Amino acid sequence: MIRFRTFGLLAAVPLAACSAQSEADAEMANAALGGETETPEPAAEETPAESPAPDVFAATAWRVTAEDGARYTTYLDPEGTYRDFRNGDPWQEGSWSHANAESDPVLCFTPDAENAVERCWEPGRMRGDTMQATGDNGTTIELERVEYVLPDADTDDAA
Repeated sequence: MIRFRTFGLLAAVPLAACSAQSEADAEMANAALGGETETPEPAAEETPAESPAPDVFAATAWRVTAEDGARYTTYLDPEGTYRDFRNGDPWQEGSWSHANAESDPVLCFTPDAENAVERCWEPGRMRGDTMQATGDNGTTIELERVEYVLPDADTDDAA
């Protein structure tokens, strides 16, 4: 089960690169050369193109940062088990499944703990290496795809 709190998204604020004086100087120079005196449009902030969520989640790993700053990394092993790490330390294990039905694509997690409750998440579209997922309780988190590490490998990179 992925137990993450809502991940707050931060908006980047672009900084102005030119001063008003340098823009005025450029306009005057352009006018003196017989050019138009239009102010150029500011460059649009580039964002990665969106793509569908992965069809296959086996042998992938995802990281999320909780509101308290804790970093959780979940490794989805090919045989249907998962491993969760909290700040690099083992936290939880269990089984996972993925129903890739177009009408209801869900990724579900059942912890090995006694009386475990299955929790499901609906993967959203990918934007670069990030993907939003919405839980069955309505919580939305943002996941970052990270390097998958085999269960027997050193898990120091889990943080």
